[in-house]
Amino acid sequence: MEEKRKKFRNMIQNFFGKVKNDLQGFSAEQTFEIPYFKIYKNAKSVKVYLGNQYDEEWEKIETPPTQKQLDEYEKTLKSFLIEIDKVVVDIKEKSFEYYKERYARYYEVPFEVLFENDKIQNTENGQLHPPLNIDNEEKHFEYMNEILESIRISNNGTIIIPILYDLDEEHQLALKIVNNKVEEIDGIGEVY
Repeated sequence: MEEKRKKFRNMIQNFFGKVKNDLQGFSAEQTFEIPYFKIYKNAKSVKVYLGNQYDEEWEKIETPPTQKQLDEYEKTLKSFLIEIDKVVVDIKEKSFEYYKERYARYYEVPFEVLFENDKIQNTENGQLHPPLNIDNEEKHFEYMNEILESIRISNNGTIIIPILYDLDEEHQLALKIVNNKVEEIDGIGEVY
């Protein structure tokens, strides 16, 4: 085991820079900008986690990614960034559908503000907040265009993006993108 660790530490630089292990798994030294998205706390770029944090039995993965896996993750991220215009169109379409199914019935009528944020504030007179009138993909995207500090790249062309969701700050939002198509949208911790 020690030999593996030594070999891993001495691994030559790659697209991601040195790979290090922390509480959330293996991460890249290099950070990346993701067009169309802001980064939490006004950071310039996001941290990238490489591979899953846990295995099928929910045991923490201790073995670093192989060079073959790093090459696959590199290909996944590069493809995602090259096709970001199309990916964001898909994100906007699918997340707006998600909003209409789960949240519109609450926000498209006068509502009580449960959690204030930059976009949704309590009214001064204590009355219900007027409907948000989120009637298209662009308006909805304004409530979900901030990444929560990191993304995760895993096998089979998969990227998980946790989003600060102004409409549900308790659960936030996670996007599972497989081969540059949105496969799943749900609360953080539900998508993996």
